Amino acid sequence: MPHGDRPILAVIGANGFVGGAAYRAAAKQSGWQARPITRSIRESGAVADVRDTAALKAVLAGADVIIHAASYIGDDPVICATVNVQGTLNVATRAAAEGARLVYLSTAAVYGRGPHEMVVECALPVRPASPRSASRADAEQIVLDHGGMVVRPHLVTGTGDHWVGPGILALTRALGGLVDDGIARHSVIEVEMLGQLLVSLASAGPSSAGVFHAANLVPLTTRQLCETLWQDAPPLSSVSALDAAQIANELPQIKHALDLLATDHTFDSRAVKAATGVPLGDPFELPQAALDWYRALRPAGLELRVVSDLGPRPSDQAGVPIHVDQRPGLHPTSLGC
Repeated sequence: MPHGDRPILAVIGANGFVGGAAYRAAAKQSGWQARPITRSIRESGAVADVRDTAALKAVLAGADVIIHAASYIGDDPVICATVNVQGTLNVATRAAAEGARLVYLSTAAVYGRGPHEMVVECALPVRPASPRSASRADAEQIVLDHGGMVVRPHLVTGTGDHWVGPGILALTRALGGLVDDGIARHSVIEVEMLGQLLVSLASAGPSSAGVFHAANLVPLTTRQLCETLWQDAPPLSSVSALDAAQIANELPQIKHALDLLATDHTFDSRAVKAATGVPLGDPFELPQAALDWYRALRPAGLELRVVSDLGPRPSDQAGVPIHVDQRPGLHPTSLGC
């Protein structure tokens, strides 16, 4: 039951890439009060680290719905445990105390390495391939055990993307083109659409625990994705998988991105569309602001052979210098792990 005339929808991680989109969607939700919760002070909203139970108790007081979109995306297993696992347990415990519905932003990376072909929710067991993804899988189970909902996107694009677009650029430059003409298929969602989906699930979705994929219903090939992100770019050349593997042997920092983008990762999202009514149909489109964002990311041309570091870098989400779950190109929440 709502605590007041206008129920409170709290968004943890409201200054992050996806959390920010969720907060913007929540602020537009008629009849609801949107409460942004961040790790650092902002113009308005509440401040709390997910590891701080006293702070969480204060900022989540009176919340009717909680969207948990703050995760550590680096590789330190200790921080993965304290932020992603214990931090999520703290949030779930607080949600239960408040009688609040809980929606957790996870990642399709919990399924492990592909290929994955239009996987239906829970049709595959989780097989995380890294401590980061393992901690996200553990966090999922905590949320489900507390009656909450879990949302698993694969590639997330849009204004503010520092991971998918830059990762594609770095890999393409390193290889000199797209692997096998970019035929690998991926499930993709635009970040504002993902924010709307999270809010719809939180405010009017099913009342029982469950897992949902989040993506456009029709996957894109890697080439189609590039042509969507950079509509004014010249066509990219093709590189054979064998040549790409040889280059990756010499440049091990690109191997993770190569394994990801050169392999099918597609996930069935019909269940979340049925639960929320959020349009996830064909064709996949980006707003003009996102197109401008990606245009600004692409200096000179995609064909330049420039190698970027694809290792984790700091970012701000849950409570420590963290890299928002994707690498300076490729990371779990947007690229699987």
